[in-house]
Amino acid sequence: MSCLDATFTLTPRSPFYAGVNQWSLLWCFGADFYASYPTDFSSLYSADRLYFDTYTAGDPNIDYAQWINRRRVPFLGFNADLSALGTAKQLALIFGFEVAYSGRVLVYTDAGLISDQTLTATDSQFLLEIELPSQSFTVYFIHAGGNWFFKGLSGYVV
Repeated sequence: MSCLDATFTLTPRSPFYAGVNQWSLLWCFGADFYASYPTDFSSLYSADRLYFDTYTAGDPNIDYAQWINRRRVPFLGFNADLSALGTAKQLALIFGFEVAYSGRVLVYTDAGLISDQTLTATDSQFLLEIELPSQSFTVYFIHAGGNWFFKGLSGYVV
């Protein structure tokens, strides 16, 4: 069995990728930090992950394509320009997470909702396939419930 190497992998401690005339960037808006392990800043930083708490989750019935709604909830933003890859037409994004018991992530672009993901303790990642535009694009991962840790985002251009 052969494995395809990721074009890029972004984590909280390594949120930027730059290739030849291509790049991707990950940013966080509103992760939670508490005073005790494993949700204090130092343990989250050393473990290279971000924490999202159910008490700060967004309402899954709101349209987060609009900035006015999105700015009120915790989310991860992913921005990329992979157009220099020429014939590449699709991006497979692997969203890595760790969940205590349950979680929920809404995946948006500025055009609207593209996926509603339920995070369970038996899983550690989900796959998202995106048609590559000919210019830069942004995807938003909205925290919509549960207690979970974001661990990383890997992209495979095909």
